[in-house]
Amino acid sequence: MKKILIFRWNNLTWDIEKELEKRGHKVFATHKLDRKDIKKFDIMVNWNESEASGGADYIRHAKTLGLKTILLEHGRRGSSRIYPPFNEPYLSDKICVWGQSDYDKFLEIGTPKEKLVITGTPIFKYLKREEHEGINIIFSPEHWDTDVNENLIVAAQLRKLKGVKIISKLLKGEHNERFYDNPVISSRLHEGHLEKCAEVLNTADLVVGVSESTFELMAEILDIPVVIMDTWIPKACDGDDRYKDYKREYSDACKRTGIEKLNETIYQQLKHPEELREQRRLVAINEAGIEIQDPVKNICDTILQ
Repeated sequence: MKKILIFRWNNLTWDIEKELEKRGHKVFATHKLDRKDIKKFDIMVNWNESEASGGADYIRHAKTLGLKTILLEHGRRGSSRIYPPFNEPYLSDKICVWGQSDYDKFLEIGTPKEKLVITGTPIFKYLKREEHEGINIIFSPEHWDTDVNENLIVAAQLRKLKGVKIISKLLKGEHNERFYDNPVISSRLHEGHLEKCAEVLNTADLVVGVSESTFELMAEILDIPVVIMDTWIPKACDGDDRYKDYKREYSDACKRTGIEKLNETIYQQLKHPEELREQRRLVAINEAGIEIQDPVKNICDTILQ
């Protein structure tokens, strides 16, 4: 029996915890733990190795104690800090990535191949589609450690659309619901977050975002058109000025536009939802690993190897 410490985020680990316990191991799952208590465990599973958040310090400390360390990809482009201006190395013994795209990125910066495992992820299992009446546009505001004026600019522009319903998918504690139309709120710290995201997308006709993040990837998996307002004003995050030089990434599966043509682009994509269908299919495979069978088993096997 192994004693396994798991740091939770994004509802990523619920099924993993249950499977490890079913296999006879003792699991302690938390959002936060005093570093002195890490010595009680054999294996540490984390979602974050950022220097800014202290995640890297946890990994280093665990390794000095002889723990095996596993990193789970927690969100789309969760590995972005391996690139400039951060250039942070990854320290865990094993890194579980969703698909080939992130696997190739880690190899590109010199990560040893034996550290990397393409496992898929269980976070997409809740996704589904249903027939519905009317046109539903889901706005997914950017989440940052400070107010994002771009979010409010987009929200105001969307109110000018005719013949559609705007639904705002917000994160608890990160967005002020007073500024958004028809808010639907969930917390990445609490159970039910992924189900709420899936519920909103269940009857969505189009998703609008300020960045192409995990929620947008969920839409692309469901073959829902995604429009990104990509006029981003560089800003620091968590007191780190390097984020001002951070280059935002986009796939070919979304339509990008400035604020002045946002609504025009939305109407165009509603009229031609098939335009980027093949690009969305490829993103679902390459980034999300959507075709991978039993990601929970794959992740647990990697943790216990």
